[in-house]
Amino acid sequence: MIKKLNPNHLKRLLNNECDVNIYQEGLSEEGEPLTSLNLKKQKCRFVEKTKIIISPDGKKVELIGKVILLGDIAPNIKKISGGEVIINDSKYEIYQASRPRNPDGTVHHTSLELI
Repeated sequence: MIKKLNPNHLKRLLNNECDVNIYQEGLSEEGEPLTSLNLKKQKCRFVEKTKIIISPDGKKVELIGKVILLGDIAPNIKKISGGEVIINDSKYEIYQASRPRNPDGTVHHTSLELI
């Protein structure tokens, strides 16, 4: 029988604090992105690993690292398409996000790849 993944295994690895701003589609009247979620002082795991990938439109993209947050940080947002993460006074842009699921369908953690 497949068991649900235990979140306590991940909790002990959450050793950083970060601020996460997730943007929604469209721009404000001033031309700034519209914020749909603003999280402050979230416990996270930050892994700095440089990786170069080619985007679907043929551009070279250098990924700086990955942030892992426990659970689903944005259950009301279907697709996380952009935003920024601030860790240790450094600002990173979200390139893509993933939400791996437990066997029962709940979200185990949210992973944000940063550029």
